Amino acid sequence: MAVTLTFVRDDAVLSVRDWGGDDTPMVLIHGLGGNQREWDVAGVRLARQFRIITFDQRGHGASSRSTDYSWTTRVDDLVALIEEMQLHDVTLVGHSLGAGVALEAADRIHDCRALAMIDGALPVELPVPDGKVPGHPLRNLVVTARRAALHRILRNAPMSYGELSRIGDDYRGRFSEFDEALHTVAYPALYILGSRVEHGPTGPAFQAAREKAAVLALQANPRIRVQWIDARHNMIRTHPRQVAAALMVLHADAP
Repeated sequence: MAVTLTFVRDDAVLSVRDWGGDDTPMVLIHGLGGNQREWDVAGVRLARQFRIITFDQRGHGASSRSTDYSWTTRVDDLVALIEEMQLHDVTLVGHSLGAGVALEAADRIHDCRALAMIDGALPVELPVPDGKVPGHPLRNLVVTARRAALHRILRNAPMSYGELSRIGDDYRGRFSEFDEALHTVAYPALYILGSRVEHGPTGPAFQAAREKAAVLALQANPRIRVQWIDARHNMIRTHPRQVAAALMVLHADAP
């Protein structure tokens, strides 16, 4: 049974769940617009072997809003949480934007055991998920309607649509930093990538980015492996068993 804790940093109150146990700690980081409960099914399986820690990033889930959603602060939150909970020999696992947070935080802590990046932190420029295609007015009308619906859904959410968009733009602009960070990884690392093309007009471009990223990652560092899962981007919810199995193999390969 996970215990819910709070962790205060600056003006943000972060909701944290500690699954307990004395085994090797593994911190699971969700992506943009997500929350820590997305890890529940995979977490149950992983908790048999690890001490699982999850948390809602600032402005997400049960965590509070903040005046600072910068990338540096996001990474600082994770590093500070690891220090506050006195986690050692830790494995960091991030999904989507959370993968980028995990990659940069891993370089900041002294005893990272392993790193897993699930469909994120790709060392290539990602397509902007605008969804509109020139010359397709009907499709663009549907995209506009969906975006308006998303605005209504997020009206009572911790973060606004505009804030989420700005964070997403910041994340997508960091591909060169991710490429540089991969060359300095000094511990076993794993990219878990989806082999199914995403829905929508940017799906093929995103799939091409995945394939290019896989090649670049393997060339960048012999410590990095790539594993494909027959799933789309939200695989931590749709394919939690396969994700958990891949993480267990990664841990077994770590010294």
